[in-house]
Amino acid sequence: MSNSKIFTQTKPITHIQTLQNSMLNVFNMRKSKPGQRFPLRVNDKKMCFSLVQGECEFKRSTDSLLFGILKAPIIIGISDLVIDHDNILIQAITPVEYMHLPLDDFLLHVDTNSLWKPLSHTLMYMSARANDYTQLNTALSSYELICNSLRALIDEDFERRSTLPAVHYIMERTQLSRSGILKILSELNSGGYIVIKRGLLIKINKLPSKY
Repeated sequence: MSNSKIFTQTKPITHIQTLQNSMLNVFNMRKSKPGQRFPLRVNDKKMCFSLVQGECEFKRSTDSLLFGILKAPIIIGISDLVIDHDNILIQAITPVEYMHLPLDDFLLHVDTNSLWKPLSHTLMYMSARANDYTQLNTALSSYELICNSLRALIDEDFERRSTLPAVHYIMERTQLSRSGILKILSELNSGGYIVIKRGLLIKINKLPSKY
Protein backbone atom coordinates (compact mmCIF):
# COMPACT_ATOMS: atom_id res chain seq x y z
CA MET A 1 0.00 0.00 0.00
CA SER A 2 1.25 3.47 -0.82
CA ASN A 3 2.32 5.68 2.06
CA SER A 4 0.60 8.66 0.46
CA LYS A 5 -2.98 9.48 1.31
CA ILE A 6 -4.74 9.87 -2.05
CA PHE A 7 -7.81 12.09 -2.11
CA THR A 8 -10.62 11.54 -4.57
CA GLN A 9 -10.55 15.05 -6.01
CA THR A 10 -7.88 17.67 -6.63
CA LYS A 11 -8.35 20.99 -4.87
CA PRO A 12 -9.96 23.45 -7.34
CA ILE A 13 -7.65 26.34 -6.47
CA THR A 14 -8.60 28.46 -9.49
CA HIS A 15 -12.32 28.26 -8.69
CA ILE A 16 -11.77 29.01 -4.99
CA GLN A 17 -9.61 32.01 -5.84
CA THR A 18 -12.24 33.24 -8.30
CA LEU A 19 -14.72 33.33 -5.43
CA GLN A 20 -12.26 34.97 -3.07
CA ASN A 21 -11.11 37.61 -5.55
CA SER A 22 -14.71 38.58 -6.21
CA MET A 23 -15.43 38.73 -2.48
CA LEU A 24 -12.48 41.08 -1.95
CA ASN A 25 -14.31 43.69 -4.02
CA VAL A 26 -17.08 43.80 -1.42
CA PHE A 27 -15.92 42.34 1.88
CA ASN A 28 -12.98 43.41 4.03
CA MET A 29 -10.02 41.06 4.35
CA ARG A 30 -8.57 40.86 7.83
CA LYS A 31 -5.30 39.64 9.29
CA SER A 32 -4.82 37.70 12.50
CA LYS A 33 -2.15 35.96 14.56
CA PRO A 34 -1.91 32.26 15.49
CA GLY A 35 -4.44 31.27 18.13
CA GLN A 36 -7.33 33.37 16.84
CA ARG A 37 -10.62 31.47 16.75
CA PHE A 38 -13.35 31.80 14.15
CA PRO A 39 -16.85 30.49 15.01
CA LEU A 40 -19.22 29.26 12.32
CA ARG A 41 -22.20 30.75 14.13
CA VAL A 42 -22.40 34.30 15.49
CA ASN A 43 -25.56 35.76 17.05
CA ASP A 44 -27.53 32.77 15.75
CA LYS A 45 -26.32 33.38 12.18
CA LYS A 46 -24.38 30.81 10.17
CA MET A 47 -20.99 32.17 9.16
CA CYS A 48 -18.71 31.65 6.18
CA PHE A 49 -14.94 31.57 6.68
CA SER A 50 -12.74 32.30 3.66
CA LEU A 51 -9.05 31.59 4.28
CA VAL A 52 -6.91 33.55 1.81
CA GLN A 53 -3.47 33.00 3.36
CA GLY A 54 -2.20 30.74 6.13
CA GLU A 55 -3.33 27.58 7.92
CA CYS A 56 -5.98 26.78 10.52
CA GLU A 57 -7.06 23.79 12.56
CA PHE A 58 -10.57 22.49 11.89
CA LYS A 59 -11.82 20.66 14.97
CA ARG A 60 -14.74 19.83 17.23
CA SER A 61 -15.05 22.32 20.07
CA THR A 62 -16.47 19.94 22.70
CA ASP A 63 -13.47 17.60 22.78
CA SER A 64 -10.92 19.21 20.39
CA LEU A 65 -11.04 16.23 17.99
CA LEU A 66 -9.04 17.43 14.99
CA PHE A 67 -10.71 16.84 11.63
CA GLY A 68 -7.86 18.32 9.63
CA ILE A 69 -5.71 21.30 8.75
CA LEU A 70 -7.21 23.98 6.52
CA LYS A 71 -4.68 25.39 4.07
CA ALA A 72 -5.38 28.48 1.99
CA PRO A 73 -7.12 28.98 -0.29
CA ILE A 74 -10.27 27.42 1.16
CA ILE A 75 -13.81 28.45 2.07
CA ILE A 76 -15.60 26.76 4.98
CA GLY A 77 -19.19 26.91 6.20
CA ILE A 78 -20.84 27.15 2.78
CA SER A 79 -22.68 23.82 2.86
CA ASP A 80 -24.58 21.54 5.21
CA LEU A 81 -21.58 19.20 5.34
CA VAL A 82 -20.95 21.12 8.57
CA ILE A 83 -24.07 19.99 10.40
CA ASP A 84 -23.45 21.40 13.88
CA HIS A 85 -22.03 24.89 13.34
CA ASP A 86 -22.04 25.51 17.11
CA ASN A 87 -19.68 22.59 17.72
CA ILE A 88 -17.03 23.46 15.11
CA LEU A 89 -13.91 25.44 15.93
CA ILE A 90 -11.57 27.00 13.39
CA GLN A 91 -8.31 28.20 14.94
CA ALA A 92 -5.33 29.83 13.24
CA ILE A 93 -2.01 28.02 13.60
CA THR A 94 -0.07 30.51 11.44
CA PRO A 95 -0.59 34.20 10.67
CA VAL A 96 -3.70 34.31 8.48
CA GLU A 97 -5.52 36.57 6.05
CA TYR A 98 -9.24 35.88 5.90
CA MET A 99 -12.84 37.01 5.40
CA HIS A 100 -15.43 36.06 8.03
CA LEU A 101 -19.01 36.93 7.09
CA PRO A 102 -22.61 35.73 7.38
CA LEU A 103 -23.39 32.84 5.05
CA ASP A 104 -26.45 34.67 3.71
CA ASP A 105 -24.23 37.58 2.61
CA PHE A 106 -21.88 35.18 0.84
CA LEU A 107 -24.71 33.41 -1.00
CA LEU A 108 -26.25 36.73 -2.04
CA HIS A 109 -22.88 37.79 -3.44
CA VAL A 110 -22.60 34.52 -5.38
CA ASP A 111 -26.09 34.97 -6.81
CA THR A 112 -25.61 38.64 -7.69
CA ASN A 113 -22.33 37.97 -9.48
CA SER A 114 -23.28 34.64 -11.12
CA LEU A 115 -20.55 32.71 -9.32
CA TRP A 116 -22.42 29.41 -9.17
CA LYS A 117 -19.89 27.56 -11.33
CA PRO A 118 -16.85 28.19 -9.07
CA LEU A 119 -19.07 27.58 -6.04
CA SER A 120 -20.24 24.21 -7.39
CA HIS A 121 -16.64 23.10 -7.98
CA THR A 122 -15.72 24.19 -4.46
CA LEU A 123 -18.67 22.30 -2.99
CA MET A 124 -17.80 19.14 -4.95
CA TYR A 125 -14.29 19.29 -3.53
CA MET A 126 -15.55 19.75 0.03
CA SER A 127 -17.96 16.84 -0.41
CA ALA A 128 -15.13 14.64 -1.69
CA ARG A 129 -12.92 15.57 1.25
CA ALA A 130 -15.73 14.79 3.70
CA ASN A 131 -16.11 11.38 2.06
CA ASP A 132 -12.34 10.81 2.27
CA TYR A 133 -12.41 11.60 5.98
CA THR A 134 -15.28 9.17 6.54
CA GLN A 135 -13.50 6.41 4.62
CA LEU A 136 -10.30 6.91 6.63
CA ASN A 137 -11.85 7.20 10.08
CA THR A 138 -15.13 5.28 10.29
CA ALA A 139 -15.54 1.70 11.56
CA LEU A 140 -11.79 1.10 11.70
CA SER A 141 -9.67 -0.64 14.32
CA SER A 142 -7.27 1.34 16.50
CA TYR A 143 -4.37 -0.02 14.45
CA GLU A 144 -5.95 1.08 11.16
CA LEU A 145 -6.61 4.56 12.57
CA ILE A 146 -2.96 4.82 13.64
CA CYS A 147 -1.74 3.67 10.21
CA ASN A 148 -3.95 6.20 8.44
CA SER A 149 -2.67 8.93 10.75
CA LEU A 150 0.94 7.94 10.08
CA ARG A 151 0.35 8.12 6.32
CA ALA A 152 -1.23 11.55 6.75
CA LEU A 153 1.67 12.71 8.92
CA ILE A 154 4.34 11.61 6.44
CA ASP A 155 2.54 13.71 3.80
CA GLU A 156 2.68 16.85 5.94
CA ASP A 157 5.16 19.63 5.20
CA PHE A 158 8.63 18.87 6.59
CA GLU A 159 8.48 21.89 8.91
CA ARG A 160 5.33 20.60 10.61
CA ARG A 161 6.46 16.97 10.65
CA SER A 162 9.83 17.88 12.20
CA THR A 163 8.26 19.65 15.18
CA LEU A 164 5.16 17.58 15.96
CA PRO A 165 5.60 14.26 17.80
CA ALA A 166 3.80 11.40 16.07
CA VAL A 167 1.89 10.44 19.21
CA HIS A 168 0.44 13.96 19.57
CA TYR A 169 -0.54 14.05 15.90
CA ILE A 170 -2.39 10.74 16.22
CA MET A 171 -4.07 11.66 19.52
CA GLU A 172 -5.46 14.88 18.02
CA ARG A 173 -7.09 12.96 15.18
CA THR A 174 -8.28 9.76 16.84
CA GLN A 175 -8.70 10.30 20.60
CA LEU A 176 -6.99 6.95 21.17
CA SER A 177 -5.11 6.59 24.44
CA ARG A 178 -1.52 7.79 24.57
CA SER A 179 -0.31 4.49 26.02
CA GLY A 180 -2.00 2.44 23.29
CA ILE A 181 -0.58 4.62 20.53
CA LEU A 182 2.93 4.52 22.00
CA LYS A 183 2.79 0.72 22.27
CA ILE A 184 1.93 0.29 18.59
CA LEU A 185 4.44 2.94 17.45
CA SER A 186 7.18 1.29 19.50
CA GLU A 187 6.48 -2.13 17.99
CA LEU A 188 6.30 -0.74 14.45
CA ASN A 189 9.57 1.09 15.01
CA SER A 190 11.38 -1.91 16.51
CA GLY A 191 10.08 -4.09 13.67
CA GLY A 192 11.56 -1.76 11.07
CA TYR A 193 8.18 -0.81 9.60
CA ILE A 194 8.65 2.87 10.47
CA VAL A 195 11.51 5.06 11.64
CA ILE A 196 10.85 7.29 14.65
CA LYS A 197 13.55 9.35 16.33
CA ARG A 198 12.93 11.47 19.44
CA GLY A 199 9.23 10.93 18.90
CA LEU A 200 9.27 12.32 15.34
CA LEU A 201 8.22 10.27 12.32
CA ILE A 202 11.17 10.12 9.91
CA LYS A 203 10.11 7.45 7.45
CA ILE A 204 7.51 4.80 6.68
CA ASN A 205 9.00 1.65 5.17
CA LYS A 206 5.99 -0.65 4.93
CA LEU A 207 3.08 -0.91 7.32
CA PRO A 208 1.79 -4.46 7.88
CA SER A 209 -1.85 -4.92 6.93
CA LYS A 210 -2.65 -6.54 10.28
CA TYR A 211 -1.46 -6.02 13.84
